[in-house]
Amino acid sequence: MSITDTLLLRSLVLFLMVGSVAGLLTGTALILRPHWLMRLGKITNRWVSTRQIDKAFERPINLDQWFYRYSRVSGTLTLAGAIFIIYFFTTSFDKLGTLAGLFKNNIVPSSLMAGLLDGLVLIILVGSVLALIVGLFLLFRPSLLRGFEHKVNQTASLRRALKPLEIPRSNVDEYVFRHVQGVGVLLVLGSLYTLVGLAAWLG
Repeated sequence: MSITDTLLLRSLVLFLMVGSVAGLLTGTALILRPHWLMRLGKITNRWVSTRQIDKAFERPINLDQWFYRYSRVSGTLTLAGAIFIIYFFTTSFDKLGTLAGLFKNNIVPSSLMAGLLDGLVLIILVGSVLALIVGLFLLFRPSLLRGFEHKVNQTASLRRALKPLEIPRSNVDEYVFRHVQGVGVLLVLGSLYTLVGLAAWLG
């Protein structure tokens, strides 16, 4: 394991230990002073609506007019970028060197890593070929892209997807305060077990 991996793992363990200490304090408060947490809950339980986030994502950003107004410039840049990427990945890309660098981290098995790299290169090449075609259209016949543009430029609203987040759920709080002593004991025991186990591993 490299020094970076060791530091990341130790940082994760320390973070979990801090969480265990917080759980231990919360469990103790639930057993001894549950009314403290009830007062704190009334202060901190504030409803945060996702509607503003939804509005920000639904606001359209129209770049099509710029591409059509400067079709030769945008077509030339798109074409040059696509040709460069295709040239690099077909002639200069060092697959063995890239795999050797990835294998040093031992994140995934070598066979899986090779397959993922091949898939990534294939996706990049397919995207570059499509960009090459779009660049040619922008240079010579930009009007042919307008019909395709009108079909694919559809607004997708996130309101339905985010609607479940708009429903307040207080079931957990109600359950905890109905069984405050039992939840406190379980939280203290679980936090102690986790804290001791992590401290023993870290030591």
